[in-house]
Amino acid sequence: MDASLAWFGVAEPLRRKGIGRKLLIKAEEFAGQNGCDHIYLDTFDFQARGFYEKNGYHVFGTIENYPIGHQRYYLIKKLGHSL
Repeated sequence: MDASLAWFGVAEPLRRKGIGRKLLIKAEEFAGQNGCDHIYLDTFDFQARGFYEKNGYHVFGTIENYPIGHQRYYLIKKLGHSL
């Protein structure tokens, strides 16, 4: 199955309270229950790469200098295990 979520974020005042992690876990559970065996996503160096890595995602690709002066990262996680 292929499914997508266009955008995921937590407002600055609500960060570092576990909300993002809980939402991510629910999304992973939903994906697994609906036949998905992995999740891939992208983020920028000024966004949430560290958050996703702490939650078991691994970088599999990078676009350098996109946007100019930054990097875009592509991450993946196999559901039910780490890669």
